[in-house]
Amino acid sequence: MKNIKIIITNAFSKLSILAAYLYKRNIAKISWKEYKLCCLELAEIDDQIARNELDGNIVNGKKIIIPPKNESIKYRYLLFIDMYKKYSREEIEQEKKNLLTRLEESKQYKNEKSVELEVHII
Repeated sequence: MKNIKIIITNAFSKLSILAAYLYKRNIAKISWKEYKLCCLELAEIDDQIARNELDGNIVNGKKIIIPPKNESIKYRYLLFIDMYKKYSREEIEQEKKNLLTRLEESKQYKNEKSVELEVHII
């Protein structure tokens, strides 16, 4: 009887440790409201980068047409909500800095003529 109590206690303690680990691993690293706002900002920045770099260019003989801003941002927002859910506040801020740097670099393509782009699938 004593051995069964020890086994049950041991199993319960291991399950408790596992539950605490899983909870800590899956707990939100940033508040939901702040997370949604960050994802919206990232979506707007990414949309502007795409418009600067790709809008009007040609791939395989077809002109690239980016959807209206409200549709495009909505899609990107949902994509970023899914992509960054395991990121901490610091990681999201770093990603935002990277996108802002890329946005500044993409402004050089804004008023250029259309270019035939090649697509390489790796």
